[in-house]
Amino acid sequence: MFSIISWVSLGLVLAGIVMHRFVSPSPRLAKREASEAGGDRPWSGCCGGKLSTMACAVALGSLVILFVTGFGGRLLLGEQIHGYTLMMHVGFAPVFVISAGVVVVAWGYRCRLNEYDRRGLASLLCLKKTDPADTVDLGWKLTFWLAMGFVVPVSLSMVLGMFQVVGTHGQELLISLHQYTGLAQTLVVLVHIHLVIRRKAVCP
Repeated sequence: MFSIISWVSLGLVLAGIVMHRFVSPSPRLAKREASEAGGDRPWSGCCGGKLSTMACAVALGSLVILFVTGFGGRLLLGEQIHGYTLMMHVGFAPVFVISAGVVVVAWGYRCRLNEYDRRGLASLLCLKKTDPADTVDLGWKLTFWLAMGFVVPVSLSMVLGMFQVVGTHGQELLISLHQYTGLAQTLVVLVHIHLVIRRKAVCP
């Protein structure tokens, strides 16, 4: 069941990214609409500085390794993680957690929701028509915080599973939690990367 859910969710997210690229307004049009609606706001994306860039590269690289080692055998061969693959997975897990923490510290201020973002989010939640200037930065900021939030259940589920305090059934639940939250985090990161690249095309 997990393999089916993984393939379907990955396919849907990738298809959604492709559709968004071709169906949504072009970057030039989005930039012009945002400028006319709310002024030409400078691009203040989650980037800048050597520390931020390095932390991003380490976090993203370790996430790719964790995904390949954790899901590769399961999705392609139907095998559980074991042997050297398991050792590599466990070895890169703390690297990802630490680098993700650095990313939050280095990028958190740039990815905060400002007045425009909060107003756009409120309009979306109330199913009202949104101003282009209020939503131009909302997507990548929300996906950033959502991806960082998933670090907590992904890491804690495995840490707690190492201790004999939850029992056999509890450990099975923790493994399932680790798998599904890890999958969800990967999907959110894919969407975030797509939105950041698209936003940079609007305001390089």
